[in-house]
Amino acid sequence: MSEQTNGERGKSFQVEEVRGVKIRNLNYVFIIVLAALSIVLSIVTTKLSVQYASVTEITDEYLRIEQDAKMVLAASNDLTRDVQYFVMTGRKEYMDSYFREAKETRRRENAIADLKEMEATDTLFNLLESSVKESMNLMRLEYKAMRYASEGRGLDLSDLPDEVKDTVLPEEASSMTDEEKITRSWEIIFGEDYKRYKDRIYGYESQYLEKAIVLMDDLLTEGRAGMNRLLILQRTSIFLIVILGVILFVSISRMIVRPLRNAVTKISDGQRITPLNGTYEIKYMSETYNGFYNDSMEIQKQLKQKAERDGLTGALNRNGFQTVIEQLSQETFPLALLIIDVDCFKGVNDHYGHSTGDETLKKITRLLMESFRTTDIVSRIGGDEFTVIMSGLTPEYRHVIEEKIREINEALRIPGPGSCPKVSISVGCAFSSSGYKDSVFSEADEKLYEVKKAGGCDVRFA
Repeated sequence: MSEQTNGERGKSFQVEEVRGVKIRNLNYVFIIVLAALSIVLSIVTTKLSVQYASVTEITDEYLRIEQDAKMVLAASNDLTRDVQYFVMTGRKEYMDSYFREAKETRRRENAIADLKEMEATDTLFNLLESSVKESMNLMRLEYKAMRYASEGRGLDLSDLPDEVKDTVLPEEASSMTDEEKITRSWEIIFGEDYKRYKDRIYGYESQYLEKAIVLMDDLLTEGRAGMNRLLILQRTSIFLIVILGVILFVSISRMIVRPLRNAVTKISDGQRITPLNGTYEIKYMSETYNGFYNDSMEIQKQLKQKAERDGLTGALNRNGFQTVIEQLSQETFPLALLIIDVDCFKGVNDHYGHSTGDETLKKITRLLMESFRTTDIVSRIGGDEFTVIMSGLTPEYRHVIEEKIREINEALRIPGPGSCPKVSISVGCAFSSSGYKDSVFSEADEKLYEVKKAGGCDVRFA
């Protein structure tokens, strides 16, 4: 009706020529520019998706490296455990378990092979090669220990794996008694040479993991920078669309500007983009960023997860302690559990400060590790609470524990490095005749309570 009226008016008078841009032409220009900007925005969004896929691939490779590194460590620890148990007990199932891992399961070899397939620098590759070489040297040492232990315990050599059977012992082995051979196997497995091999292997693997993490971090940083550049280009395109459409399309303010401002604010504040609204492109960008943000948070979470070692003292932490007791609960040999508490430790922190408190905890940990056997397991399970698990120990050896605790308390009365104050420890001890049981912890904890109640600086046995 309106168009008809205007047409009728056009017949009634002559419209003067108007100079300027017609709305129709402006619309054509707007549509053309908008279409071009939309194409640019689509390309940027696609590139952003590709960039996100690249970052995700890097993240997956990082997780793969971490998983393989953990598998190498776990397999190595299992091999060490099996050979140690075989040497200590002479039970052939431990040797079978050792060679099942070494020849069939091959977790360590498979993980290292997987790591070699990844793109790596020469330095990383050389670290892996060094780790493999030291592992082979260590296994030859383990074969020798198992050969000594097998002969010392009178096992049928023809029934042994070829690696052990073909191991040639020194000439003096022929004149050694069975007891001497068993002792020699212990000296190999628990000796300094063995420990040095293990330390070197662990060092190579730790260096590999550390350098690989740095490499992945660099790649992630580069990926983030690429995404930021794409986001800047995307914001520029959207800004131009807003400029062109501010007069003709007021709704653009609600569909693009506001969501974009929200996204920029969230990104600047390091938060997820919520709520997800606006145009398809904005939602796609937000979801892409949120996906990257979630993956980034997951990476940080995994990097911050606690290992099984206490960062302050170097002893096992509670997670490590839990892993150990779960393993020992499956064993049948006797053991002793010591629960240790530092007397009046709160006073050390309050009077001398937490830094001195930390040094005191380090000193106590060092004394525990030096005083007990290398096979005994020292853990820090709480602020000032420690445990020591002594495998193969029975109640007849109470006097040994008493003497060790007495020596430790004497040493703690001597001020240490960093002016550590004089402190003492209270100890509750309980024994198990067959592996770890929850009741052992309860009994030791009860005896610790009795010691604390009596004034501390002592040890009592369940």
